[in-house]
Amino acid sequence: MKHYITPEEHARMQRRRGRQALGLLVAILVIVGFVTVLRAGVGAVANLFDDTAQKQEYEDKLEGLVLFDPMPFDGIENIDDLTLREAAVWGCIYNIQETQGGFDNYNTDPDTEQLLLPSLDVDAYLAKLLGPGFKLTHRSFDMEDMTVEFDETTQCYKIPITGTVGYYRATVVKLFKRSGKLHVTVGYIPTTSTDDSIINVSSDTPTKYMDYLFERQSGSWYLTGLTESETKAESTESTPAANVPEPMAESDVQDAILELCVDVLLLHGITHIEAAGTGTGEGLTAQITAIVVLLVIGVVADGLNGQVAVAQLHLNVFLLAAGQVNSHIIVAIGGLLHIGFHHVCAALAEGLTQT
Repeated sequence: MKHYITPEEHARMQRRRGRQALGLLVAILVIVGFVTVLRAGVGAVANLFDDTAQKQEYEDKLEGLVLFDPMPFDGIENIDDLTLREAAVWGCIYNIQETQGGFDNYNTDPDTEQLLLPSLDVDAYLAKLLGPGFKLTHRSFDMEDMTVEFDETTQCYKIPITGTVGYYRATVVKLFKRSGKLHVTVGYIPTTSTDDSIINVSSDTPTKYMDYLFERQSGSWYLTGLTESETKAESTESTPAANVPEPMAESDVQDAILELCVDVLLLHGITHIEAAGTGTGEGLTAQITAIVVLLVIGVVADGLNGQVAVAQLHLNVFLLAAGQVNSHIIVAIGGLLHIGFHHVCAALAEGLTQT
């Protein structure tokens, strides 16, 4: 016996398929929005604990002093005068070499071919380290094996051509505050020079540590002292490097945070959500299709962990199927839908421009 579908039933089936397709599209856009927000949040959290740029900033500031291994002091007025001058001139040179890659923008003495370092550059270097109120009286000074001449006419230091300067290079290992002061723990790595470079790396292992003390003035931190560090150098007989765990890469940290977020969601909600979803009696064809689509999106878009995406989709679908939606969730889903739509459009536009 043939079964005939009335026009009304056919129209009703068409409307149902339309609603299912629309629901699938909305679910995909909501999930894309959620993933975008989650990834942005994970990145923001990771950046809160990442002080790499700050460490590098203090390495650049302190390199000149670390080069010449100053004695501990309390108050910048108590630092050895020769050490301060050496640190000011050679620290400035190191900073130029690191930031500009060379001295192409600087003049040389026509007779001796010595580099001419303007005193203004030295003042600018010291202002970042000691504060704008500190003023150095510029003059010539003698080092162990050379003389750094200051030309009053040009207001420039004449830098001797040399390949051996300083005893250590700096590596900042820790930043912490105590009694209103910022402690910058610096590892001293011995250096040797076998060519014409100012600093050559001979090892990556510090042989000692010192704490440089900074105090806050007018919103910035400036050097005011130097003291022995609580951090001590490890002996050569310590545990082999192979047994020391490697630090996690930034991508690994973000993946760990993502997995933790999903685990928390699963522990607190999956049991009740699945029970509610089972009670609805609805088929899961659309949900399964959405999962497949989401996996494709996750793989194409920045290699997102598919397990995280599937778990979140599973939660969303069952919540919606079980009717566990209130006004706050609707507002949140609307926001995620907007973000997801924007993200998808941006990806499509980028793809079109590349073709």
